[in-house]
Amino acid sequence: MLVKLTNLERLIVVLKDGQWHSSDELANQVSWRFGHTVFEARKKGYSIEKRKVAHNRFEYRMLAA
Repeated sequence: MLVKLTNLERLIVVLKDGQWHSSDELANQVSWRFGHTVFEARKKGYSIEKRKVAHNRFEYRMLAA
């Protein structure tokens, strides 16, 4: 049986390495609405940083707990 991960679980899997990840990568691996998932994660206590890398281009990373 295949276990389907929630968007929040997929986001954590991607960001847990502590490296910066592009918006495009998160849209592909989490959901095209990954911004809402980042919001959910922050509400649950995860520390997620966002930085601007170009006009309208951002990257995200999760800090160690």
